[in-house]
Amino acid sequence: MFFSLRQFALLVLLVVGISILTAPVNAQYNIIKHDWPMFADPVMLHEEKNLVVADRLIPTWLSALASDSNEIRVDAVETIRMASLKKLPGLEVTIDPLIAICADKENSKVLRHTAASALILQNAKQAESVFLEAVTSGEFEMSLIVEDTLRRWQSEALLDIWRKRIEQPTSISLMRLAFSGLASNGSSDDHQQLVNYAVNRANKNSLRLEAAQAIATYSEHPYLTEAAALSNGTSSDLVIAAALASPAPDEQEQDQAIEINQRLCASISYVASGIAAQSLIAWNAQSILELSDVLEAHRNKRSRLAYVTALYETVAADTLMTLAQYLDDADPEVRTQVRNWLIQLAKRPELRPGIIQVTQRSVSSESWRVQEQGLHLAVELEQTQVALDALPLLKSERPEVLVTSAWALRRLQVAATLAPALAYCDARKFEFIGEKLPRDLEYVINEQFAHLYQMFGQMQYKPASELLQRFTRKEQALRFRVRAAAAWALGKIWEGDLTGAPEVAKLLFTRLTDEAPIPPEDVLVKRMCAIGLARMGSNTPETIAALQKYRVQTMRSGEPGFNSLHTGASWALTELTGETFPDPIPEDYNEGPWLLSPFDAKLLNNNN
Repeated sequence: MFFSLRQFALLVLLVVGISILTAPVNAQYNIIKHDWPMFADPVMLHEEKNLVVADRLIPTWLSALASDSNEIRVDAVETIRMASLKKLPGLEVTIDPLIAICADKENSKVLRHTAASALILQNAKQAESVFLEAVTSGEFEMSLIVEDTLRRWQSEALLDIWRKRIEQPTSISLMRLAFSGLASNGSSDDHQQLVNYAVNRANKNSLRLEAAQAIATYSEHPYLTEAAALSNGTSSDLVIAAALASPAPDEQEQDQAIEINQRLCASISYVASGIAAQSLIAWNAQSILELSDVLEAHRNKRSRLAYVTALYETVAADTLMTLAQYLDDADPEVRTQVRNWLIQLAKRPELRPGIIQVTQRSVSSESWRVQEQGLHLAVELEQTQVALDALPLLKSERPEVLVTSAWALRRLQVAATLAPALAYCDARKFEFIGEKLPRDLEYVINEQFAHLYQMFGQMQYKPASELLQRFTRKEQALRFRVRAAAAWALGKIWEGDLTGAPEVAKLLFTRLTDEAPIPPEDVLVKRMCAIGLARMGSNTPETIAALQKYRVQTMRSGEPGFNSLHTGASWALTELTGETFPDPIPEDYNEGPWLLSPFDAKLLNNNN
């Protein structure tokens, strides 16, 4: 069957988009870049937004679906698909029209396929019969789009189709869908059919692997006899064997499962070793420890992580150092996991002394990986005695250590580190001003200085005042985040003291009121200057007038908003005058812009 390149590109987009939707998103919270006290002191309301769907928005899309123009209909369906992806409320009224589009084979493929994708994103089970009809009639492209969803909906009508596919293969893509469907929804006979397919060397290796992986994912017991028969075969056979042996066994099968999986862990197959090791660690950690000579330095991360997990699950005082060695693992996931485990284990009295020793040695290690993890351990376990050892790490050439050391010093707050940290900052100031920072480290050094400056502020270290003033000034070479940190720190250092360094209040006021257009003063810097002036107690008429001006100037349509300068000026005025102000009002938004939208000035304004 032939179809246009444009149709194929859209089909790939629809299928990949749907598969991405079902995958978990594990965005990592970067504590070094987000743990900034200047954003939490003073405490202010976090920004909120209200999702609002314009009254005419969805009706416009429905009207466009009925257009005589195929192009307008395609744009309407694609817009609804985008809205479905963003989970816009109120879209249930589009389900019946979209089903009608899918059911009418006179419609273009692009229109029908996009409508099917939108229905899937809305989890519209009402579309099951239409999807089934398309699959039954042999629509290849529609099968690729809808079959995995029908599997999730446990549609029994597809079981016979999937069975016939395996007996009479036609398409590799459709075969894979059949494997997944039969493995998740089929009977024990279906599972055995998949196992037989995986074992049969006459079949394509790629499909054999797919069938075996489906069994590994959905079967409730391993297929040890078949796995054993393959465990001395080719690399493909070994991977298939590992997949077939991977489900947790019943008690009577455990000895055989251990023997097969251990053999696979030590096999020549990189992939098979990882699968087998991950299988064993799920139910028998001791069997993994018996393979220490094979797995402790295995090049497959999955194999190595299984061994490290076994060490953790069986850890004792005499094996703690073996576990701690993996703070230097080449893979960041492994060494971060070990660090987190050590933090947990430190709650056990018999292990804590050893973990403290690991922490101290790690900060002084020659390995940058170990240094980074040791700094985290020191902060989490509050080991202030390592702070002096962390000072030399400020000069590290590794960005991971360079920033983490400054963060750790700020969190540990040891007075003896203040003077050396200031000396370090002072020694590098001309690299900032002269734009001579190493290009590959320029950003992270700015982040490093911002942490150190906030440390000076939190600990009210007055000797840092002169340097902080230099970095609060508006200079082209200085990034706004480090300047904002310097301004915030000055306010903390001179809190309640207008006479100790009168030039500070003047500087903050100058930065707050800077209206020069090129380059414009940054809003975050202005905010920190407003907060600093209030902390110092600068309640002059000029200061109050400037704060009032910016509070009003930064309102949104006459209402208080979450603009950084608005919230900062409001807080400062309350501190200085006692006057209170309404909380910021959440902003309305509609997730646009869309391919099709009604003409609505308010809608356009909300997206600006």
